[in-house]
Amino acid sequence: MQEVVPIVYREILEHDNVTFHEHNSTMSYVTRRRLVFLPDRNVPGILNKTIIVPNISLLGVAARMENDNFFMKRGFNFIYSMSGDTVFSRMTIYDYLWNTRPPFLDQARKFVPGMVPSDNVGVLKTMYEDHEDHVNVRHGKRYGDDQFFMMNTYDYEPTVPGFSLAKGDCFASILNSSEGATYPQNLDEQSVLIYWRKTLCRAVPLYFERRVQKGPLTGYKYVLPDNSYDRLPDSDADCYKGQFGLLEDGMTDTSKCSHDVPIVATSPHFYARNFSNAHKITGMIPDRENQHSYAIVDPSFGIPLDQCARTQTNLAIPELTGYSADIKRFSDMIIPMFWIEYHQQELPIYIIRTLQAFYVIRDVEPYLPYVLYVCFMLLLAVAFREAARYKMQGKISPTKYTKPQLTSL
Repeated sequence: MQEVVPIVYREILEHDNVTFHEHNSTMSYVTRRRLVFLPDRNVPGILNKTIIVPNISLLGVAARMENDNFFMKRGFNFIYSMSGDTVFSRMTIYDYLWNTRPPFLDQARKFVPGMVPSDNVGVLKTMYEDHEDHVNVRHGKRYGDDQFFMMNTYDYEPTVPGFSLAKGDCFASILNSSEGATYPQNLDEQSVLIYWRKTLCRAVPLYFERRVQKGPLTGYKYVLPDNSYDRLPDSDADCYKGQFGLLEDGMTDTSKCSHDVPIVATSPHFYARNFSNAHKITGMIPDRENQHSYAIVDPSFGIPLDQCARTQTNLAIPELTGYSADIKRFSDMIIPMFWIEYHQQELPIYIIRTLQAFYVIRDVEPYLPYVLYVCFMLLLAVAFREAARYKMQGKISPTKYTKPQLTSL
């Protein structure tokens, strides 16, 4: 595989319909996200570049149906042969991101429309098609600084969308997490930040690493540990272990957010992990500096000064049986689809100036009583001096003037 040069978009995040609930000290709002392509940050004509990629929708459906019966697989093979599709697709980068319409899915919608939620499976189109989400967070004195803006529910549930406690799913909690717009206040080196991102399909912890100077401000850097996607000792509590047995350490199952297609997330280029079937894929270049995730946060206000969330999305294919030979050749593989970086690089200058002003006031605050006391004593001394001068002037009588007499000779 070969990595294509970065394709840069700006993500616009809007918070709307903000409602305060005073009875329980929470706040609800609606988030909306959309992407804007940045021509000046991209190679000219990059979206028109042609690439050859695995047919992810075809292979993904085959992997999803692996545990189905013989007749279901016969139906799959029939639709596949009727569609004239192939296991590799040639398309532009724009189509891969926004307008992927494989013939297999088009044919499948004619026979089983209820099993094909969309005929367009462009990766960014799929990620941003449900662009509106409902969030409830904590605020106010009732919860204090350490729980400020922590989530209670996301889309009216305390769990990751797609997980249903009523259906017996694992409790994939989003409680106490943040979507990265702001974090709890008055952080210290023992604080743990819980970062939630819908495209990752889980909340992950960030731990303190070191202090970092960001321009005029000092921030705390919290990082995502390399073992964040490892399996838990208690398998029943591991909500991200995978559909076809336990995933290897370093993989996290995101199928609940992907129509049950066996999609898994890893670090970019399989950084920090050597998967048993990774040798089937060449071209991976792991590099911690450019591939680890972190957040540099102002410790007093919890405002992110610089943060970067990086993840790679892959199709995890189990051992395939009952399919044609060209599909079965992908058995027991993890196929990288893309990796994405969400990078907040800078704050507006007015926010930086506001934070600077706060720290100046905070630093001089312990001395303010003494400064005010000295100023008061100086003013009092001046007042006494002026009063004494006025009193002394009042006691001095004006000199009587006598006009001299003129004598004629």
